[in-house]
Amino acid sequence: MPPGPAVQYPMTIRTDGMAIGALVVGLVGLLGALFSGVPGIILGSVAVFLGLRSRGHIKRSGGALQGGGLALAGWIVGLCAIALGLAYLLIIVGFFFMSTQSGGVKGG
Repeated sequence: MPPGPAVQYPMTIRTDGMAIGALVVGLVGLLGALFSGVPGIILGSVAVFLGLRSRGHIKRSGGALQGGGLALAGWIVGLCAIALGLAYLLIIVGFFFMSTQSGGVKGG
């Protein structure tokens, strides 16, 4: 009896690790921006870098990698973390300058 046809298993498509990392770092950066502006700026920048690099890596893989949506989400959340961190920092600096100018010691 001749052997049967060869069984072909479906190729598994894996998710790019940088895409997952971009989303996780972006979310942590967003939380950091809510409590203190500087971590949001730093981690948001890392998330943007990872998201952009991951999207390029996924496009060049020719379909062997997935996670473009995760990378895009990480990129967007990273931009939001940067914006929120900068806004928080500007508010804190503004309050600092307002308090030093209005609460100065007056001679008399």
